[in-house]
Amino acid sequence: MTFVDSLAARLLSATLMFDRASLLALEALAADSDRRVLRRGEILVREGDASDRFFIVLSGRFTVHTGGSTGAVAEIAQGELVGEVGFFAGLPRTATVLAARDSIVLEISHDHFEKAAETLPSLRAAVTTFLARRFATLPSSLPIKKPARIRTLAVIAAGGSRISPLFIRRLQQAFDLTARARFVSRLDIHARFAGLPFDDQAILNWLNELEAEAEFIIYVADEDPSEWTRVCIRQADSVLLLADASCSPRPNPSEELAVSVHPPSAGRLVLIHEHRTAAVSGTSAWLDERPYVGHHHHVALDDGSDFQRLVRFVSGKARGFVAAGGGALGSAHLGVYKAFVEAGARFEYLGGTSSGAAMMAGFAKGLDAEQIDRGTHNIFIKSRAFRRLTLPHFALLDHKAFDRALREEYGEVLIEDLWLPFFALSTNLSCREPHIHRRGKLWHAVRASGSIPGVLPPFFTADGDMLVDGAIMNNLPLEQMRELKTGPNVIANLRASAPQKYDIDYDRIPGASELAIGLLNPLRRARMPQVPSMLQVIAASMLVHRPHDIAIGEEDVVVCPQLSSTIGFMDWSRHSELFSDSYHGTARWIEERLRQNDPRLRAVLDAGRA
Repeated sequence: MTFVDSLAARLLSATLMFDRASLLALEALAADSDRRVLRRGEILVREGDASDRFFIVLSGRFTVHTGGSTGAVAEIAQGELVGEVGFFAGLPRTATVLAARDSIVLEISHDHFEKAAETLPSLRAAVTTFLARRFATLPSSLPIKKPARIRTLAVIAAGGSRISPLFIRRLQQAFDLTARARFVSRLDIHARFAGLPFDDQAILNWLNELEAEAEFIIYVADEDPSEWTRVCIRQADSVLLLADASCSPRPNPSEELAVSVHPPSAGRLVLIHEHRTAAVSGTSAWLDERPYVGHHHHVALDDGSDFQRLVRFVSGKARGFVAAGGGALGSAHLGVYKAFVEAGARFEYLGGTSSGAAMMAGFAKGLDAEQIDRGTHNIFIKSRAFRRLTLPHFALLDHKAFDRALREEYGEVLIEDLWLPFFALSTNLSCREPHIHRRGKLWHAVRASGSIPGVLPPFFTADGDMLVDGAIMNNLPLEQMRELKTGPNVIANLRASAPQKYDIDYDRIPGASELAIGLLNPLRRARMPQVPSMLQVIAASMLVHRPHDIAIGEEDVVVCPQLSSTIGFMDWSRHSELFSDSYHGTARWIEERLRQNDPRLRAVLDAGRA
């Protein structure tokens, strides 16, 4: 029996269909079946065709497409079955399945299965049991399938850069800390298979064995678009575009080849720096040349934490911190974040809305909680940015004072130049949709995300979009965080502890003239109904989201710090009190959850110690 037959039998036994069949029966089935090699883009099955065979993926990756879908509706990875239900139920293909990269499948026809089942009846019994279990538990609507995990990476040079051997060594060290990874270069192929072409069956078999043994395969390409570089790109689920930040950013032929093969979401730009510095510059030039790149990372060769962060992104384990909006209450995020970091958590992506975005922007800039708290004091207390009224034509407050204070605290740094990935959410009234800030001046993103309607004028982009506070559309941008990365999140939500009722007779709310007289007469003012002010109504609107309104993931940790009911939405004078109270409260909350052995919390903290 060959290695491939043994691998196929092990993969079959791990599926729900054949988990009760004997390994001997599955080895016989694999030995009698055919292997099929598909190049990227080839069709494995076509929607509507007869289901005359089914498949087990030995290596590679496939995407599933239906007639009514604009893109892939699901992905299929190593060890998964394709077309098994239609085959045994006698139904036509319900979808088209394409090879997302070079792949190998075991093809099992009706004759193959019948031949194996004649000598080993346990196969037929296993299928009968599977179909009964499958249809007995079939939900009324099929769940959305998660994307298949990335298994293979291609590392190619970007712009005028060369592939740094030191980067490869440091990346390999970072993978070795958490996963079984194999790095494969042209030299490795030549050492084992001297003289053979890269598409020789012996090489394909060896790569197939590697994928079965390791969690990740990293293909290190040549520095030119050679045949080996083409193999690396075809074999990869994702591409790392490796760039020396000091080189020319103009795309090279290898990059153009990768773009022609992979969708935009499959590429990551990695900008390499010799040393970690306080500030990075020039990132926009690289991104402007590559509008198709969905993600970029800054990596210092002398900082192992940057390599570990990159590995967590690639492996789908990147941890995020999502901060809700809440006006002055946003200072509570400082305490929550500090308590988690001191408990061992490390975060790869920071994001938030309104004041939550402002606090996360400080952390992404490299500040600690105390520095951000002092910055909050400078903006709202020292400069009195939220106490400078203006003629109420555009808004209640003079935005010029607020803008000056923001620029003073955040400087002219660009989001794309931050070492730690960050986003802010605002509401785009021009397009009536969320606006995600991932590029541009950091203080612009903070200003737009916190543009409370009526209190501050909207923020206008160079493209003519009118942006207001992100809380109008989504006060807790967990959905946006999930679109940017895969992995657990700490979600800091700010809300009142209980619903608030108002004992107010609507008909007694005064009109304009009655209100003017009442405000001038202290006796009449005392008898006026205690209707919430305009700012209080805005505050209630911003804090309307509650945890049960949010689709919390299986790995996510939700924190709702206890907030004093006496601190108002615009009461920035007590920012340090909020910071201190939320820090001590969250630290106690973490200790209590750890005593209860909370698996989600332990996963976040343990990952930070890895």
